[in-house]
Amino acid sequence: MKYGNFSFTPVPIFTETVETFRDAKFDLLFKRTTREFTGTILNSVNIEASGAFENLFAQKNQLKNALCSGNQEFQILFNGTPLVSGEFPRINGPVFSEGTWVDRIDYSFTSEIDEVVGSGIPVQSFNETWDFEENEDRRSVTVQHNINAVGVNTNPSGINNAFGNAKSFVLGKTGFANAQANAPFFSQVSGVSFAAYEAIRGEQHDIGQGSFSASERFTLSSGTFIHNQTAQFATDGAGVTTVSLNGNIRGLGRGDNSFNRALAAFQNDIRDKFPANASGIYSQFGGEAILFTTNASNFSTTRNPFAGTIDYTVAFTDSPSDNLPSGILDFGISVQIQAPVRQFASFLIMERALGPVVQDTATSNEGNFSVQGSAVGKPGFSFNDLLAFVEDKINDKRPSAVNYVTLRPGSESITRDEENNTVQFNFTWIFTQELSQVFGDGDAPVVIT
Repeated sequence: MKYGNFSFTPVPIFTETVETFRDAKFDLLFKRTTREFTGTILNSVNIEASGAFENLFAQKNQLKNALCSGNQEFQILFNGTPLVSGEFPRINGPVFSEGTWVDRIDYSFTSEIDEVVGSGIPVQSFNETWDFEENEDRRSVTVQHNINAVGVNTNPSGINNAFGNAKSFVLGKTGFANAQANAPFFSQVSGVSFAAYEAIRGEQHDIGQGSFSASERFTLSSGTFIHNQTAQFATDGAGVTTVSLNGNIRGLGRGDNSFNRALAAFQNDIRDKFPANASGIYSQFGGEAILFTTNASNFSTTRNPFAGTIDYTVAFTDSPSDNLPSGILDFGISVQIQAPVRQFASFLIMERALGPVVQDTATSNEGNFSVQGSAVGKPGFSFNDLLAFVEDKINDKRPSAVNYVTLRPGSESITRDEENNTVQFNFTWIFTQELSQVFGDGDAPVVIT
């Protein structure tokens, strides 16, 4: 029997034990062969001869140095033929027994060797957990996967490879594809089908213990992003209502993929729905006018490419003055109507106690319809376009002939200031109405338009 270049004489006797190691699923991980040796060092020199005692101790030190050298091949030979070879076991010992070391010294030691079983990666032990938790958005699930393993040294000689085996074993079990089939079982993800998007990774090394740990997080979602949106409906003292939308878009995945997905969602889907979403809120909470959604009264975005997020705020109002075309800085227009009055004639009769005689002439005077206002264009805005805008607004307010007996133009006043890009105007129309629609003096109700 030999260990490296050291030959055991006489050969010790030994017992052999084989253990198998399995994981929680009872799959075989590796087997360990342990041999317990007991032997005797015999003094090769007559104990009465000079140097006999020193010789025994020299043999003892040779055995100790050989077994402590490490990474040596262990062999058992019979008539020169190897029965056991190619093994580089771990040696524990030697232990020398008590006694009178004169002509002999008894000793013992053990050896261990681990062997790969099948095609698996040998580890002494491992732990693995999968955690599933629904998120506050009620549409996605966060998955936390943790796994660690302690490797087995299977290198017959040279550097211990327990850490490498642990690392290979753990990395072979990473990724959501290695989760239990059909998981999650109880937690729910919005949508009929979903995909797993990897988020964050972590790992820990213990080279001395030959252990490797990994952690990874996934988001289960039926889409490539998570979108949260809140809405605010507010009416100020002047009766102007504002609908504000505030949102956060988080793209799923690692690296640049997460932000690119958030940006694509904003550009191709979410932004186009702002008007419809705001109009729905306006109607749902009792808006009484028209919410202008062509132009936002306020819009801002904040992007974070590293977090893969986009935050936004957008607001719309029902105030016409806050929804002017992009080139108009300020605009105001008003309508004044002076209604016709039924005419009466008065005749003075001397000494008549009831006063003058009032006679209905069955006619009325003419009414007056006036449209007046002003407009200011932004610097650089075409003055001709400003005039066209004003003309359209005046035509929207001008009276229609179908509502009157007669309708004719009255006065017209236009002040153009091309240098300052401003226009002031005042147009009037004279009209008459059916006598049945005309009130008597003092009977006409007050109408403000």
